[in-house]
Amino acid sequence: MTSTLEFDRLQHALAAAGLTALQITPGTPGVASPIRLACEWAGFHVHSDQGAFYAKVLYDDMRPLIDFAQSVEATRCAAAAGVTPAVRLADADEGVMLLERLAPEDWHWARLDRLQPELSLEVLWRLKRAVQEGPAPAFERSPWADLEKLRTLCRQQGVALPADHAWIDDCVDQAWHALRQHPGEARPLHGDGLAGNVMVNAAGEFRLLDFDRGGCFDPWYDVAVTLNELYPFEPQWRAGIARWSAMASDGDYARCRLYGLLDDWYWTLWGLWAGVASARPLEFSKVGQWTLLRCRMTIQESRFESWLRQVRG
Repeated sequence: MTSTLEFDRLQHALAAAGLTALQITPGTPGVASPIRLACEWAGFHVHSDQGAFYAKVLYDDMRPLIDFAQSVEATRCAAAAGVTPAVRLADADEGVMLLERLAPEDWHWARLDRLQPELSLEVLWRLKRAVQEGPAPAFERSPWADLEKLRTLCRQQGVALPADHAWIDDCVDQAWHALRQHPGEARPLHGDGLAGNVMVNAAGEFRLLDFDRGGCFDPWYDVAVTLNELYPFEPQWRAGIARWSAMASDGDYARCRLYGLLDDWYWTLWGLWAGVASARPLEFSKVGQWTLLRCRMTIQESRFESWLRQVRG
């Protein structure tokens, strides 16, 4: 295969770890639109004298956003909970994480239509609960801090933001402050609702991938970002909430909608920032355009103010 910076860093990390007889082939190629897949890490299939693995190499342009050590720790905790492949090597200098391999002939990343049925959501909820009930990373995840980091990066890079960004920022700030009035007990999270970060096999088993936004936080955040990615309509959200908590109160629905807004604004800023900061030929800005539309739809919803009041209590 053609040598790349990420390929070279992977070779250095594997050699330093003593792996030999290496055969390395590209993994899932990066796509930003119409789905977001393998955008932050380059993937590689690795065969060696010590077995077969899947390697992730952090792109240099994503280092300002992703804390390598935290991602590794969250992944290890989730692996101990039985929901994701175990980490076999973590090289912070090279940005390389080597994982147990899910055989590509048996496993593939999920699509929305695979996860949307109620029985599939039930399986997905079981995995999310297993993460929350499993070993806890020694750090908290703050969606607010993540947003603040992106806001700073956008300013530093001179990113052109939407004309209504100040209004959206204000609404997002209101949502965050409402949510912090009655915070949920911090538990370990997956922190990602993307269908492509769920692997599925022919037997209907699921595994979770990518814990870059893992850490400890309100479990409802995990519920919200998952529903936000899977379902466009309120009855679907409420049915998903009822499968999580045995009921779907107006307060729980409001909390999920506000967390969904925070997540959409994060990915809006991420897409706009990455479109400027990264030289890779991915259409990052299209991610931001789609999530920006969802931000506006949430804020313009006639019940937005009532959601704030319900969550404040």
